[in-house]
Amino acid sequence: MRAFRTAVLAVGWFLPVGLLAQGARTVAVTGVVRDSVTGAPLPGAVVRLVELHREGRTHEDGSFTIGAVPPGTYRLVVQRIGYRAADLPLVVADRPVTLRIGLREQPMQVAATVITGQISERGSSDAITSTSVLSEARLDRRLDGTLAATLVGIPGVTMAQMGQATARPVIRGMSGDRVVILEDGQRTGDLSSTSMDHAVAIDPLTAQRIEVVRGPMSLLYGSSALGGVVNLIRHEVPTTAAEHAHGTLTAQGSSANGGTTLGGWMEAPVAGLTVRGEGSMRHAGDLRTPVGVMRNTESAFATGSVGASVVRDWGYAGVSYRFLDNDYGIPGGFVGAHEGGVDIAMRRHSLRAETDWHPTGRSIESVRATVTFTDYLHDEIEGDGEVATRFQQRMTVGEVVARHRPLGAFGSGAIGARAQYRDITTAGALRTPSTADWSLALFAVEEWGTGPLRIQAGARYDHARFTPLETSAIRIDGIDIPTTARSFGALSASLGALYRFEHGVRLGASVSRAYRTPDFNELYSDGPHLAAYSYDVGNPRLRQETGLGAELFGRLERDRVRAEAAVYVNRMAGYVFPRNTGELGRQGERWKFQFVNEDARLTGAEGEFEWTLRDHLVLEGTVNYVRGTITGSRDTIPGLNGEPDRIASPDLPLIPPLNGRLGLRHETARWSAGGAVRAAARQDRVGDFETETAGYAALDLFVGRRFLVGGRLHGVTLRIDNLLDAEIRDHLSRTKLIIPDAGRNVLLLYRMQF
Repeated sequence: MRAFRTAVLAVGWFLPVGLLAQGARTVAVTGVVRDSVTGAPLPGAVVRLVELHREGRTHEDGSFTIGAVPPGTYRLVVQRIGYRAADLPLVVADRPVTLRIGLREQPMQVAATVITGQISERGSSDAITSTSVLSEARLDRRLDGTLAATLVGIPGVTMAQMGQATARPVIRGMSGDRVVILEDGQRTGDLSSTSMDHAVAIDPLTAQRIEVVRGPMSLLYGSSALGGVVNLIRHEVPTTAAEHAHGTLTAQGSSANGGTTLGGWMEAPVAGLTVRGEGSMRHAGDLRTPVGVMRNTESAFATGSVGASVVRDWGYAGVSYRFLDNDYGIPGGFVGAHEGGVDIAMRRHSLRAETDWHPTGRSIESVRATVTFTDYLHDEIEGDGEVATRFQQRMTVGEVVARHRPLGAFGSGAIGARAQYRDITTAGALRTPSTADWSLALFAVEEWGTGPLRIQAGARYDHARFTPLETSAIRIDGIDIPTTARSFGALSASLGALYRFEHGVRLGASVSRAYRTPDFNELYSDGPHLAAYSYDVGNPRLRQETGLGAELFGRLERDRVRAEAAVYVNRMAGYVFPRNTGELGRQGERWKFQFVNEDARLTGAEGEFEWTLRDHLVLEGTVNYVRGTITGSRDTIPGLNGEPDRIASPDLPLIPPLNGRLGLRHETARWSAGGAVRAAARQDRVGDFETETAGYAALDLFVGRRFLVGGRLHGVTLRIDNLLDAEIRDHLSRTKLIIPDAGRNVLLLYRMQF
């Protein structure tokens, strides 16, 4: 209750924080957006003044109006599905401004801006790290039932799952909390990172864009973000002033699970505020595969949110609330599993307060402060209705980030602080003790250079403490180790550079030192985990992970070609993972997994390209490869079923095989159609007692149509995944031994923008 009261008090403070700013004489910015070749008006285009958090949409005749703009110099960004975004400088004096803007059809999907992992919003080609963005038509083509399934196919991204509702993204072979999942820049407050059976508490249906940043991101997002960051952006706290009511309505159906989805969001000006409402519902039956039905994989999902903010020329301040309800099944059939599987009930309440203040005439460009409170409940239920395992997590987070304008030798930069308190209560068969933990972090990032060379450097210090609320001991190698409180702290740092050559070529490199603390379950678990069908044993003596990474990447962006490729290596000291011991736990039903520290190395390469062969015809492809190796000395482990003892595997478990995608797409402002072959190689580099998987290839097709009715933009996308009904056993699927992934799946998506 104390954490909840703190969050409520913060909400009451944030709303009026900017009302002391003084207004200035303002003018209206009006204009018309047209097709640069045909001259036809383009309704439904988004027109945004970046610095003022002001946004409008074009009407049926292509016109727009953004009122009450104070004098100044701004960035004007104009975006429309099927067209190349315009990013224009705009100078506003003491007279109204009238603009005529032409947009050119663009079959390649180029993101106008990126915000995740950047000091300030900038073009995607100028990001000093490997970045991918899903938005507009590209997001419509990929949208699936979970966030991870939507992201599969992005360079470096695969997914781990044990049933269709539980998928979680894996980046460059790293999973768990090494991949940080954010909603509007803040953590979700769920427990999806602790076990493969825990679903991510996010529905991608109402996302406006999804940004994926690959590589260590510990400076801005926390010490655990060694693999990368996924940021789903929908602005629950409205960040722009709505000139009029606007939003989207979306419906989707899928055949492989009989799934139906409906949802939407709307923003509108109300009594001087911008108010946002959102809701979505999903229902799916058991998943159908080429060899039969995967029983007990049905799900029912519902979520909704409401938010409001005051947006002025000084910035914005607002609050939001979200509720989420997710009931889903975990299939049975393998060692330790219940014959009929296990049902899971998830609930999440979250409250957020946020302000972004832009002082005038000062060296500070902006100060953003955010407070979030999350109450998350997770029950694992047996067939008789009894709750066998329960997790409840209450988390309060406060964060302040100040960004400055160029100062002497420094370019742009940011300095910030983050504090978190978390209370985790456990119950049922799981013997992990209830735990309280807190963490505090201070960080700074600076950039130099405004010409072809930009350099970015930063540092972050994190301190965390875990305190088990119950006294117990864990037996490891015949020794009882008490579950005592643990403290961790370390410095992270990075140095990166990006050089812009002529003809659209950019070359970047980075080196980083990052660290990660073991989580509560890795330290203190000791008992059966019902839905994961495992017997988990933590180690209270685990040391923290320390990673030293290097990356080299290149970009090419021209009118007809866009490509990006990267090679990387991450050396991990004390890498924490659950090692399959080849033994059964105390109850003799489930495999025993012992959390251990091992030195390891992950090396890999990834790339993507789009090449316009002729007008509107695009050849595209991606490729991903990662190798995970244990570099320390290896022990002897017992064999199974009378097999002789052997040396432990030098390979890390659950590393995705070489995989990629090659496709051909025809795209205009109104029509799109194409197909692709996605494939993965055999994975025979496996961890202890892990099963090899065969390679596969699958054919996917899609067709889409965009049209205008009454000035509103409508879109319909028909997609057929795995057209030939191939048998796919994904290496990162926990259920691959008993049943393959989905067979032929027909998905129909309808989206209306108004």
